[in-house]
Amino acid sequence: MSTAECTVSVIINTSERAGPLRTLLRALEHQSYPFFEVIVVVGPSHDDTEKVLSEYEGRVRVLHCPRANLGQSRNIGLAAAHGEIVAFIDDDAVPSRCWLEQLARLFRDPDLDATGGVVYLVHPNQPAVQHRIGIISSLAEQVDVRRSWLDQIVPPGTGRQWVARMMGTNMAFRRQALRTIGGFDEYFVWVFDDADIALRLANAGKIIHPVLEAPVYHVPASSRRRVAFTYNVRWWIHTRSAVYITIKNGRQAGDSLCSILLRCLHLIHGHWLWSGQLWRDKQLTFSQLWRMRLAELWSGVDGMVHGFLLPRRLMTGTADPDPEADPPAIQPFQSGDSARQPAVDPVSGYRPAISLPDPPLRICLLSSAYPPAQYEGVGRLTHLMAQGLFERGHTVHVITRGEREQVAFYDGAYVHQLPTRLERYGRYQGLPNLYYALNHSHAVYEKVRRLILNEGIQIVDSPLWQFDGLVTAVSGVIPVVVRLVTALRQIAALHGDAHDDARLVGEMEKALIERASHLLPNTQATLETVRQVYGVAPAADRVTIVPYGIIPVPDDQVRPFNPDAQTDRLTVLYVGRLEQRKGILDLFEAIPLVLRQVENVRFVIAGADNSQHDGFQRRTGVTYPAYFASRYARYAPDVEFLGSVSEETLRRLYQSCDLFVAPSLFESFGLIYLEAMNYAKPVIGCYGGGVPEVIDHGVTGLLTEPGAPRALADAIVSLLRSPQKLYEMGMAGREQVLHRFHYLTMADRFAQVYRSVIQRENPSGGV
Repeated sequence: MSTAECTVSVIINTSERAGPLRTLLRALEHQSYPFFEVIVVVGPSHDDTEKVLSEYEGRVRVLHCPRANLGQSRNIGLAAAHGEIVAFIDDDAVPSRCWLEQLARLFRDPDLDATGGVVYLVHPNQPAVQHRIGIISSLAEQVDVRRSWLDQIVPPGTGRQWVARMMGTNMAFRRQALRTIGGFDEYFVWVFDDADIALRLANAGKIIHPVLEAPVYHVPASSRRRVAFTYNVRWWIHTRSAVYITIKNGRQAGDSLCSILLRCLHLIHGHWLWSGQLWRDKQLTFSQLWRMRLAELWSGVDGMVHGFLLPRRLMTGTADPDPEADPPAIQPFQSGDSARQPAVDPVSGYRPAISLPDPPLRICLLSSAYPPAQYEGVGRLTHLMAQGLFERGHTVHVITRGEREQVAFYDGAYVHQLPTRLERYGRYQGLPNLYYALNHSHAVYEKVRRLILNEGIQIVDSPLWQFDGLVTAVSGVIPVVVRLVTALRQIAALHGDAHDDARLVGEMEKALIERASHLLPNTQATLETVRQVYGVAPAADRVTIVPYGIIPVPDDQVRPFNPDAQTDRLTVLYVGRLEQRKGILDLFEAIPLVLRQVENVRFVIAGADNSQHDGFQRRTGVTYPAYFASRYARYAPDVEFLGSVSEETLRRLYQSCDLFVAPSLFESFGLIYLEAMNYAKPVIGCYGGGVPEVIDHGVTGLLTEPGAPRALADAIVSLLRSPQKLYEMGMAGREQVLHRFHYLTMADRFAQVYRSVIQRENPSGGV
């Protein structure tokens, strides 16, 4: 161990939460900073906690706390710590990869005594920023989330003293600074222990400086004190602690007795009123209401008695025998196998059962749209990539657009949402597509810099669409590979759009292609189209074709056509946006031709109308569904327009259809064909772009020339009149999904390219 590196004791206080504890210990395997020990202090428990800890025998120091008392548990860990720094993290959280590295770097400043980073609640149902450079007053008034140190620099409230504070799940201290003030106050059995320690450190002249980085990802778990994500919480413990901290620290700060008492009454009265609201909302029974109110009153009195009349309950033996002497050596937590452990899901605790010959990668995927907020081609593909890469053991971060800043762990990836802030590139405000995309690309770059710092990401994967990765690629801070997909310049050419906005967006796309570390087209046709449209000729060693893949649905969900069954009516399904590029007008023209020859057929069209954006509504004055209803009124009863549909509905549509048709004029790949093939449905597409590399003509479906409605109708009729072909082509498509277009195969190919690019760009040790 380098003598220049400070040692850290990671202290985990736990009680009856074996599952989350196992997840945290698995996540600590990946810490970039190796000079740390792990101390687990176990409170009263009757679950599998001891079994979990036995898996780490010789790597974790296990202590026991006789009571369910967080302050006492923290002091037991502090007294046993050998590290110069003690870092506390809750048992239902996981740290960012560089958490300890960041903390150790901060403590190189000899004047710093306490710090901590941001806390993200990452459960996909309730993501939020829980804590960021928070502050607390001597009267227990607090602001938990601030954008910067200058945000609310004159805070609200009446307390005379305001200090910086950390959240208990992400706080670190110099061990000696904590021991000097007597450690934690053991009156705090739960909550406010973290706020109180900050106030006491500040009163002792210690320097506290929480930071915007070094994040911890929190997934609140149920405990004896609360049921997670419900109002079933022992709020009277909160009241008891809040009254106590107000009295102890208010008196220390010189707040008036009147201010202190009013604040205490405000705290008690607030929970009194809130309990009544919970009862009115039928979240409490009448008996629960009054039990809660009586507990609140008792807690308030208890807090006042201990606050005014009794001394603090501090740890004993606070002074080290010899402060100048080196502490005992730490017991390292990480093993020789730690670096090759696969990633872990912080929400469920799931870890892929895979043995990795090399350390897993740390990958950042970009996608302006991303499920579950938005489902569209690039977003769906990125979602599948994230799931596959996680299943192969890699850590995945996704950056996407969102209404507010938040991080959620969703289907194998930490999904970072960035709100749209139009703070730059003001000269382009008159060009909306360019203006919005440039601002988002810059916000992505800033987030990437943070992920490099906090997570040690090694590579960024950006789709060409919306050029999300352009600013990052220009900066050169990290390798950026580019997925070549249908981009705006190609669409503008199809629609005859020659406006400056579309032209300049095309130039940005070209710049991203030219600055990419590697190009990842999904088909050979996509690569050839990029060469033609953008006039670039990338070197062969900087290009790798990676076909896409999807997750096979279980066999019991597959619905192949039954040629022996009597079918009253056949269903032809279209899925996609209603726009010219997707061939919707060709399908409209083909539908009457089909219905004249095959009577027992109906068409189902699922997808959002895009007539306004592609110019159709401007030219005709109507939407696509309205256009069909007026022009082909006779056939309208046999055509159903569903608009945008949910994922569950989409699955049902694939299952229930007999034939899938998507006559796009151009598709770089066409994930929708795989989705239909997944359910053993034959597919019809066009010889446009990469579709012929997805649909095996005559085997899994049929191909027609783009823009040829009559040929499209003939193809549809030929399959509808051949039940055996509907079955055989559908089953052949399902077989292709299982063996050629599998999402894990796709993930392995992407990971292979990522690893080679990282090694090429950073041969001294990028992986």
